Formats: sequence, C-alpha cells, structure tokens
Amino acid sequence: MILTDESDRAFDFSEGTGGTEGTASNDGASSGSLSEKAEGAKGTALVPEAKHPEIERPTFRVYDHPVKTLCGSYSAGVWWHGTKEEKGKPVDYDKRVCSPLHVEAVTSSDGVDFGRLLRFRNTLANWREWAMPMQLLKGSGEDMRGELLNMGVEIDPDAFKLLNRYIQGQHPKRHVIAATATGWHSPSLFIMPRQNIGKGEAIYQSETANFDDYRQAGTLEGWQAEIGTRCAGNPLLMLGVCAALAGPLLSPLQRQGGGFHIFGDSSTGKSSAIQAAASVWGHGEQFKRTWRATGNGLEGIAAQRKDTLLALDEIGEADPREIGAVVYSLANGTGKARAGRTGAARVTRSWRVMLFSSGELGLSAHMAEGGKRSRAGQEIRLLDIPARRAFGAWDELHGLPGGREFSDAIQRASVTHYGHIGPNFIRKLLECGEAGDLPAVLAKLCESYPSGSGQESRAAERFAIVAMAGELAIEWGLLPAPAGAAHDAMLVLFDAWRKSRGQGQGEDATIRTSLCDFISRHGDALFSELGGDAIVRDRAGWWKDEGERRVWLFTPEGLRRAVPGFDVTRILDAVAAAGWITEHNPGKRAKRVKVDGRNASLYHLAPLEV
Repeated sequence: MILTDESDRAFDFSEGTGGTEGTASNDGASSGSLSEKAEGAKGTALVPEAKHPEIERPTFRVYDHPVKTLCGSYSAGVWWHGTKEEKGKPVDYDKRVCSPLHVEAVTSSDGVDFGRLLRFRNTLANWREWAMPMQLLKGSGEDMRGELLNMGVEIDPDAFKLLNRYIQGQHPKRHVIAATATGWHSPSLFIMPRQNIGKGEAIYQSETANFDDYRQAGTLEGWQAEIGTRCAGNPLLMLGVCAALAGPLLSPLQRQGGGFHIFGDSSTGKSSAIQAAASVWGHGEQFKRTWRATGNGLEGIAAQRKDTLLALDEIGEADPREIGAVVYSLANGTGKARAGRTGAARVTRSWRVMLFSSGELGLSAHMAEGGKRSRAGQEIRLLDIPARRAFGAWDELHGLPGGREFSDAIQRASVTHYGHIGPNFIRKLLECGEAGDLPAVLAKLCESYPSGSGQESRAAERFAIVAMAGELAIEWGLLPAPAGAAHDAMLVLFDAWRKSRGQGQGEDATIRTSLCDFISRHGDALFSELGGDAIVRDRAGWWKDEGERRVWLFTPEGLRRAVPGFDVTRILDAVAAAGWITEHNPGKRAKRVKVDGRNASLYHLAPLEV
C-alpha cells in the first residue's frame, strides 16, 4: 500500500493479494518506537476518487472517506464487494463490514505469539493502533470483536464472519517484533503500552488495547513540587517512591523481586504512601490494586507490572490462608504451572517486580488470623515495616497542620500529576549507561547496613537497592531531595524493621508481633482489670497496672487464641526470650492468681511494644 495525502482513498484487498503490506501510520497514532516508513510498501496502490476503476470481485476494500466509484457510492469503512447467484445469474453485491480498519503488519515473538498490527478509526474519528494476538480469532472471533467494539470500531452485526475473513486474509510483508509484556525487552529497550524507551523496534501486544495503566497527566514539575519535595524527612514516603523506581533495576542487577509491607492503625496515611508510589508510573488511585483478588488474579497483575511496581493496598482483604503462597509467587516471579485442554503444560507467566503493600496487620499477624504460621522465607520476601511515625505514617508535615491534611495533599497530587518520573528514570538510566555499574554500587551501599543473619543480609540488600534508585533519581534531578536523603531514609527503616522483627530469625518475632497485635485489637474487649467486676464474653485474661507499665494476664486458651498456629510452650519460649514474663511460680511460667473466688494459672506478660 502506498500512502499519499489525506484525500479520499480506497485500498483494494482482492482475495489472494498481499493486503496492507508495509502500511505506516501518517496520523500520529503510531505506538512506541515503531518506524513510520512508507518506502518499501508494496500493497495495492491508492487510487484517486476520479479514477476508481470497476471493482474486480470478489475483493475487500477499505475506504478512509466516503467515495464514489463506477459501481456506486460507499461510506468510509471496510467493504466486501462480492457476487451471488440470483435466478441462475451472477449478481454483484456490496456489504459494509466495519469502520475503516487496516492490517499494517504481522507481529510475533520468537516464532510464537503471532498477531496483526491493526490501525483503525474509532467513533470519535481518531486513529488508533492495536497489536492484536491472533488467538483472539479462535472460534467465532467474539473476543476480538468485543475489544474492537470497546475501542470504538463500528462493526456491522451481520458481517462478523466477513470481518474474521478480512483480517485473517491479510498477510502484509512488514513484520514487527511483538512484546507480550511490559518492561525490559532487551538491555537497551524498555516496553510500555504507549511508548518504548531506548533503542530497538517492538510493539506491546496485548489481548486488550485498553490496557494502559501507565498513563500520564499533569507535569513532572508538578509531581516534584507536590510529592517529590515532601519525601524529605518522611522515610515511608521516600520508601514508596524509591521502591517504585527500583523495579527497573532488578533485571540489570539479576535480583528477584520482593518488597515492603507497611502496617499500623487505620487512617494514618498508609494508603496515601501507596498512592504516591503508584503515581511514579500511573494514576495514583488506579495504578494501585488491593489484595482482594485470587492468587491467579494477582499473578496476572504482576505480569502486567513487570520491571516496575506492584502496589497493593489493604492486606486485610486477602485470604489469610492463601496469602503466604501468594507472597512466594509474587516475589519469586513465576506463576503456577497450568495444563491446557490437551494436557500439555501452558507457558507460565514470569516477571520481576517490586512490591509495596499496606494494611493494619503485618503479614505474619494476618496469616495467624487464618490459623497459618508464617515462614521466614515469606517474611523476608515481604518485609513488615511499622507505620508508627510522629504523625501516623509521617514525620515532617512540610507546613501542613496535621497528618490527615498531609495525607490528603499527597492523595490529591497522586491523581493530578502522575506517570512522569518512572519513564524519565529509565531514560536517564539508558542515557547515562549506569546499568553496568549497578552491582558495584549496590555492594558498596550494602556495607552501610548492620546485618547479622543471612535473612538480615537479604533484607539489607533490598533496602540498598531502593536507596540506590532514590540516589540516582536525586543525582539526575528527578527527585528533589538532598544527596544522601534516600540512603538515610532506608537506614532508618531498616533499623525499624529489625526492631519490629526482634532481630531474631523470624519465628520468635512472628509470635511476639501476633501477641502485640492481639492486645492492640482486643485489649479492651477480651480483658478487664484484675479485681474488677466487669463481665467479659470470651475472656482472654485480665490486666493490671504496675507503675507506668501494663501487665497482661493471659489464660492458656487466651494465649492460644492470640497466637494461632503455635502451641503454648513455643509461645512462652518466644516471650521469655524477650523478657516479657514478669511473674511466675517457681519452676513454672505461670503464676496462680485468685480471680472470681477461684485460683487460676495466668501468664503475666508485659510486651514492650504495646
């Protein structure tokens, strides 16, 4: 096909011809790094309106504008010019299939994932492109038609078979590499739905052309003024933004994914931190997701977020019985192996992604609510960080009157200025050629973290990766903060993580965290003052004050309920190691106390974190 100007045009696709070979977009609707080359195009030539010859049937033709031919007048669209028999004689007939739609190129990736690059005009007269997987044409092609209708293509309801026949009958000579996932396609090319960053030719191919979570609005300068500058003095906000920027570093560093989970009381600003992180790549509210999804659903989202950020809010909405396996899957970057209808294994999805999560409970405490015991491997893949700063999740309010006002300002900014700093970070990474130096920089940063066990070393490395992303963004003028601010913030949070974890190997810390969370949530409902006359249903124990500390007197059953998944002996080992047992009878860990006229053996505990 040879493109000229915007005059009326007709494209002839007689059955058996090459179709829309080599079409290049001349309407500004090209996607990413696709070259717009008219030279070498070898399809059917454009025929000016006044010179339309008689149509050779049967054939498909595409008219970008209404035209008149020797055979009649036709509105803009794809037309089938065929013949049929009436009373034993061939009779010409014409059928409009859909609004203007061109098949520009064949797409594929390593000999599979074949598709067609479609260029079409929607209901608003705007031209769009979509790299459509050919698998959507299976059966009646209903999946493909649904997507085209959703994007504004007008399809004649009686012509769907002709539409399938038209698309499958086009075999343009132009071939474009299909990228079936966002992220790094090669060391020099980063794929996004609407743009490519770097060198190389490929196009993002998806089952839906409306997948565009990586949207932009506002300006980079607006984001810097309203979110970026407020990271200074706020370690959790700095963590969210820098974790979002760290996603593209995982592949060059050859590191698995993993992430951070900030937890604490409701309405403290945790969700605002999640939205700030999401605004690095897209709309602050829409780019984030919640944990309220199946494991399979979260795998699909993670694959769409490859090499960037998976921001998940409200861990309490996840099934506590399944979340442990989901954390393993998301961090390891491999979906479940599944069989197709023939029994053969399907290609499993894979990804590298940085996670940033929030909720009222930590991972281990949430799993305990479902009677599950968290494993050290799960806890190290999703690091629990308490969101207990000076003003909820914040330390520095930057002139605003309170934590709520600060949170509101961050949320407003995240849906006004978004989607700029992430792509610009990748551009700088490619322009500066920093990727080869990253391992050495990371090793140097890791030396700053006082880690003891192997688990702590793994956690320290993740904090260091996030710090490195932040410091690069500061150096490149993308994140308006003093040099060293990201590194210092990550050291603060690493220390907070260690203290929250108890600096143990995981299980003791899980027990102690669950116990503290139980007291925080149920202290008023399931306990009453020792010696008082309060009636408590489902009592877990009593409490008494000793000076400035409160001692919690647990019944054995109350202790089991507080830390499900562990027996009482194991629970007591963990709290004894932390020095939380305040009183006990000789040779015992409980102390006999008279309550309600009878003696009861109660465990006297004074958790330091409550």
